Amino acid sequence: MHKSSKFNYLTQVALSAIAVILAITPANALPEQNINTVVKWAKTRSQLPTLRYNSEAHGYEGTKGKLYFYADVTEENGTVTKEGITVSGDSSIKFTTKNAKAVKLLQNIYNSNIANDFQKSRYATKVGRDQFYRGQKFAYITAAVQGGSSFQIIPLNKLQEFIDSAKYCQTNQCDI
Repeated sequence: MHKSSKFNYLTQVALSAIAVILAITPANALPEQNINTVVKWAKTRSQLPTLRYNSEAHGYEGTKGKLYFYADVTEENGTVTKEGITVSGDSSIKFTTKNAKAVKLLQNIYNSNIANDFQKSRYATKVGRDQFYRGQKFAYITAAVQGGSSFQIIPLNKLQEFIDSAKYCQTNQCDI
């Protein structure tokens, strides 16, 4: 084999391997990713609505049926700081580590890695209505909300910051 043929062959093998890996690796959209990645990912999830930018809410959001999804960003084309799901009108879905229907929904929207990380996460604390959990990959905030249940994913390294902010907002006026 000539050097150029060998190089072309190795390049094709490498590109084929990358294509296979990308084809079988599930796409995720999670905090600390660019919002464009999250918006594109949301389009591939049949359970999720089309996301639109809302400057007042500082993020992208959408509603589809009983499910509301949002991703907070610092600027319109920025990095996701947290994202969440609220399910309304279905009392069988409560975002707790023990609710099989909620964990299955997370698996369907994200993947089994995120669902398992949440399911195995450790309870950290409760501030107001918010319950904070520490997973291996991410931290989570759940709450019973009027007519439903909410779930948020936040970066693991920001868990204490979110807890402190929630505590502060218990005694001070906060724009949430």
